[in-house]
Amino acid sequence: MVSISREQGLAILTGAQDRLDQALRQGPQHYEEALDRLPKGVAVHELDERGTIRRVNREELRVLGYAEEQLVGQPPWKFIVMSEVSQRAIGQKLSGAKELKPFVRTFRHASGAAMTMLLVDRHQVDPQGRITGLRTAFMEVALDVPA
Repeated sequence: MVSISREQGLAILTGAQDRLDQALRQGPQHYEEALDRLPKGVAVHELDERGTIRRVNREELRVLGYAEEQLVGQPPWKFIVMSEVSQRAIGQKLSGAKELKPFVRTFRHASGAAMTMLLVDRHQVDPQGRITGLRTAFMEVALDVPA
């Protein structure tokens, strides 16, 4: 892991989310390409309206050490240390009851090791503006690195 501060991580993740939003407006092919061209270390997954992982980028597989079939179809809280807190927060975000702000969670690597991650969420919405899912970009950060 490269030691970066929370502020540096936030800039990288917000930029990645902005690039994905732009690519999505350009069409599905642009979006797929953008998912795999994010900076090294930037993992992304998408959740459906039930909070189930429906898509992951290759970098998430590399960072967390899981195979795609181990993640897709599962709830993300299955891979997070404080799973009950995560499950509640995801439900609130998908319902629109909780504001989307950057936050930190500890993920469980496939090896069992704990990994501190900075996360930035974006709602996915249908043409009528209803929330249909959540896209999360995240990366490992060292919380003790100065800005």
